[in-house]
Amino acid sequence: MKTALITGATSGIGLATAITLAENGFAIVLCGRNTEKLAELKEELSAVVPVETLAFDVRDKDMVASQIASLQAPFNEIDILINNAGNAHGLDPIDKGSLEDWDAMLDINVKGLLYVSNAIIPQMRDRKRGQIINIGSTAGKEVY
Repeated sequence: MKTALITGATSGIGLATAITLAENGFAIVLCGRNTEKLAELKEELSAVVPVETLAFDVRDKDMVASQIASLQAPFNEIDILINNAGNAHGLDPIDKGSLEDWDAMLDINVKGLLYVSNAIIPQMRDRKRGQIINIGSTAGKEVY
């Protein structure tokens, strides 16, 4: 059985992806910040496939590394990484934009993706197997 790890798995595209992969027989590692939603989703999907949860904020590089390193078999061999966690803040022009919003978007959308990928890629490389799918927004290609 192949294993998929999904960040931002408790809502939106991440949730839909988790459900679809479970329906297709993948063991699932659900990642997110909301422990209550993670537990609910684990209970639902565990009726279909093996499921593990990891509660962390992708902005916290130390937590990302330690949580992913804590995975035990069969969840420690990730075949598919879905980097889905992300956010968008503000519609303001640059001269009126919030520096805090920009920091949050870069920390989550860019650095978070890098932290998770950095923690997963070595085992994929060692096994010479794995795929990474990075979910992006149209906001990354087109100005609001």
